[in-house]
Amino acid sequence: MTYQRRAEMLSDSLKKMLKKGDKESVLQFLKEVSSLLPPSDDFGISLAKKGVHEYILDRRGVAIISLSEDEYLPYFSANEKRIKLEDIPEDVLLKVKDDWKEILDQLRDYLLDYGKIDKRYIKLADEVNSVIFENL
Repeated sequence: MTYQRRAEMLSDSLKKMLKKGDKESVLQFLKEVSSLLPPSDDFGISLAKKGVHEYILDRRGVAIISLSEDEYLPYFSANEKRIKLEDIPEDVLLKVKDDWKEILDQLRDYLLDYGKIDKRYIKLADEVNSVIFENL
């Protein structure tokens, strides 16, 4: 599939999400974003923070990262829990709908970073940038 076609699919899912705003359209948007992430475990898009929990979207789906500070030591510890896209809380999905531009900005930046390794991702970053500007 061409980068242009993948960007069109992203744009279509974004427009549908902004128009309908239902859970199904938000989840489809997240699936499109996830499919465009570079092939590395080093990249994850922050969807929302709720207290000590942060919802991260990566190529494998969604992870909840829980941070806690050790009571006696100046260290943080983190725990990861994987959840299905369908199990994302409603308030996080609403935040995704409202913060779509920040999500796509993160995606574009990761694609540009990965473009230093694989130049093909620079073209995809340009396509994502076009999607952002088309929907402002």
